[in-house]
Amino acid sequence: MTEGSARLAEVFEREKSRLLGYVRRQLAGFSGAEAEDIVSDAVYNLLRRADVIGEIENLTAYLYRSVANRVTDHRRGGTPPLSLDHPTRLSAEETGPLDPEHRGPTPEQSYDQAQLRERLAEALDQLGPRERAIWIATEIDGRSFRELAEDWGEPIGTLLSRKSRASGRLRDLLSDYRTRTQELP
Repeated sequence: MTEGSARLAEVFEREKSRLLGYVRRQLAGFSGAEAEDIVSDAVYNLLRRADVIGEIENLTAYLYRSVANRVTDHRRGGTPPLSLDHPTRLSAEETGPLDPEHRGPTPEQSYDQAQLRERLAEALDQLGPRERAIWIATEIDGRSFRELAEDWGEPIGTLLSRKSRASGRLRDLLSDYRTRTQELP
């Protein structure tokens, strides 16, 4: 276990009941299992980024912000949190190509995906070169902040801030597209 992971585990153990209470208050009417899924998903995503945890000054606040973002995603109907109670469907390799549950994207879905890629490319062009570079490096190329900090000679905090600005700007630039696609039946 890395130092960052141990630090996150300590904060999580201390704040777990308060985090669950926060999510339950925010999502009144949802099951307790969904609250646990949301909190677990936020912690899991932070653990995947263990290289960044050591650079976070106030990990408790960062964890609460992550959980709040997951709650917002849940309200918007975004990507559902990982759930052990309701596992995802198996991949084609696991089920075989003739499984009726496994179908490729519909023509509408393919079109929507192509439209989104086009809109994303346009939105990325509107970012500054530094914001575009950090967003592409982390989201598309899958590079870690630690790796980028070493390669680019910049502090991790600066890269995190730049990525946050880029993500916010992209969210704003793509908001009309997201609203339009959510209204479709």
